[in-house]
Amino acid sequence: MKDNLEYLLNHAAKNIQAMRKSLNMTQEDLAYKAGIDRTYVGYVENCKHNVTLGVLVKIARALNTDVLDLIRPITPKTDIERLNELFPFIRKYQKLAEETCGINDVFQDNGGKLLQVLLVTGLINIAGREGNDAEDDKGNQYELKSLNAKLTSSFSTHHHMNPIIIKKYKKVNWIFAVFEGIELIEIFQLTPKDLAPYYKKWLKKWKADGNKDINNPKIPLSFVREKGKLLYEAGHGGLFSKVKLK
Repeated sequence: MKDNLEYLLNHAAKNIQAMRKSLNMTQEDLAYKAGIDRTYVGYVENCKHNVTLGVLVKIARALNTDVLDLIRPITPKTDIERLNELFPFIRKYQKLAEETCGINDVFQDNGGKLLQVLLVTGLINIAGREGNDAEDDKGNQYELKSLNAKLTSSFSTHHHMNPIIIKKYKKVNWIFAVFEGIELIEIFQLTPKDLAPYYKKWLKKWKADGNKDINNPKIPLSFVREKGKLLYEAGHGGLFSKVKLK
């Protein structure tokens, strides 16, 4: 009986660690989501502590799996098996995007990232390419920008920057979303006053170049972090929280 228990605990330890790492979770993240002490997670993963069924259930929920999967021997899955396992959750994500924000394809035009920003800020998506990107429940409109900090350090703006676009930009606040890969890590808000130096710079360049549209001038992330108001910062466990725009 003792040998059987040790066998199950050993598999549980290996499986918990493997699943946690596959989700890019630290022991702290797992402990936070499971509602248990971090040191306890370390003991479980190193087979230094007999884990109760109740704790296994909490860990399984935190890992989005069944408790039985924690004690079964891990067998390598084919790519198709992994795709079939994951795709139902992607369909749920797409359904959430359609029902809440009218986003019909989370894989197109950063739709999946836009969904995160809209749900966290409570902003409403404005469909179409003309005008601004989103509005709040009072009708105030916003320009939305995002970047992947793993790939670039500046936000793109507009591929035909000119006085008409600048005039439009001057009327609204901007929301800057910072991602690392697909993970939303920060959201900043900047006002027209904050961005005035760039509007002045772009207008001056437009005139100096013979009234020629500027191709996608950038706004550095460092400037956004220095001048912007931090609205959101990713917390422990990869869980989202809603913020209020002021």
